[in-house]
Amino acid sequence: MKINYYSGTDEIMTELGARIRSARVDMNITQDMMAERTNLSKRTISNLENGKDVSLHTLIEVLRALDRVQGFDALIPEVTFRPSQMLSEMKPRERASAARTDKAGKGSWKWGDEK
Repeated sequence: MKINYYSGTDEIMTELGARIRSARVDMNITQDMMAERTNLSKRTISNLENGKDVSLHTLIEVLRALDRVQGFDALIPEVTFRPSQMLSEMKPRERASAARTDKAGKGSWKWGDEK
């Protein structure tokens, strides 16, 4: 199943559990072995693989045991620099300038059609 925006939360949890189960089986690791490696119970591993609600801690520990924790970088990349930050983080002013005044005198400019 392809996970997308329109996938329901339960569908996504079931799919992630199935993918974790497949990765575990591909590495020839039993649920008992996974429980021992992660210091989690076999029941918790089973719940995760069956798409049940588990903690983020559990997910991270299992992904670490499967050597897949680096996938979080692709899932949620680190925010580095946004172009909009350039505006607020510009080089600070080094000099002050005097207020500009109307050199010709206030109100001296005219359109040219006045009498």
